[in-house]
Amino acid sequence: MANEIVLQDFSVNFTPTEITINNEEDLKKQLESIARKYKGLIVTEDNLKSVKSTRTKLNALNKGLDDKRKEIKSTYNEPLSEFESKVKDYQGIINESLDPIDAGIKDLEDSQREERKKHVQEIINSMAPEYSIDPEEIEIEKSWSNKSMTEIKLTKILADGFNSLKRKKDLLETNKKLVEEHCKYVDVEPAGWVSQLSDEYNATDVIKAIDQFVEDRKMKAEAEQKRIESEEAIKKATQRKVDDVVIDDETGELLQSVPSNNYAVTIQLVGSKADIIRAIQQINSLENVTNSVVNPLSAWEG
Repeated sequence: MANEIVLQDFSVNFTPTEITINNEEDLKKQLESIARKYKGLIVTEDNLKSVKSTRTKLNALNKGLDDKRKEIKSTYNEPLSEFESKVKDYQGIINESLDPIDAGIKDLEDSQREERKKHVQEIINSMAPEYSIDPEEIEIEKSWSNKSMTEIKLTKILADGFNSLKRKKDLLETNKKLVEEHCKYVDVEPAGWVSQLSDEYNATDVIKAIDQFVEDRKMKAEAEQKRIESEEAIKKATQRKVDDVVIDDETGELLQSVPSNNYAVTIQLVGSKADIIRAIQQINSLENVTNSVVNPLSAWEG
C-alpha cells in the first residue's frame, strides 16, 4: 500500500529572479549628498517655511522609493503566490482521503483506550477489597491505560497505592480514637475536633488545641464567677433591708420588696369531735406554724 501513494516524477522548477537597480551607485551618491546637505539642519522662526518645504520634498522622495519597492515585491511574489495556491489545492485533494483516515484512527484508538480503562477498573475492583478499600475511591490515572502499561507493572502500582492508602486510613482511625477519648476525658463534644484531622494536622496537634480550648473555657468561667461574686459583694455592701424593702444606701433607691414568709390560712374542720381533736394535734405538731381556734371545742356540740 505504501508504494501506491508515492508520486512519480514530481518536482518543481524554480529559477531565482534577480532584482537590480539601474545606476545604483549614482542613486546612492545622490541620496547621500541630499542627506549631508540637510543633516543637522537647525529650525528657526526665519527658516521655518523653507524647512517645511524641504521636509515635504524629502517625504515625497522617500515615498517614491517605497512605492517602487512595493511594485517590485508584488511582481516578484506573484509566481510564488500562484504556486502556493496550487499546492494548497493539491493538498485539499489529499485531505479528502486523509481526514476520514485521521478520524477513523482516533475513534479506534479512543475505543481501545476505553477498553484498557475498563480492564484497569476490573483489576482495581478485584484488588481493592483485599486492602479494605472502596474501589470508588480510586481515580484512574491516564498512564494506567497506555499501551505500554503491562498488567504486572499496573498490579504493582496499584498494590503500592492500596498499601499507602490503607496505612493512611488506619492512621486516621487511630487518631480519631485518640481525639474522641481525649474529648470524653475533658468533657467536650468530639465531632468538631475529629473533623480537623488531616495529613498535616494529626491527633497530637488536635489534642493540644482541645487542651487550649478547655483552658480558655475554664478561665472564662472563673472570670465570670468572679464578676458575679464581685457584684454580689457590692450589693451586700451598699444595700440594707428595712422591714420588707431593700434600700440602696448610696442612692436611697428602693430596689425591691422582700415578700413575707408568713401566711394566714383559715381552716374549717368538719367531723366528729375525736377527728377534729386529731386534726388540731397534727396542726400543732408542724414547725413554724401557730394556730388560733375561733370556736373552741368547749363551745362545740355534736
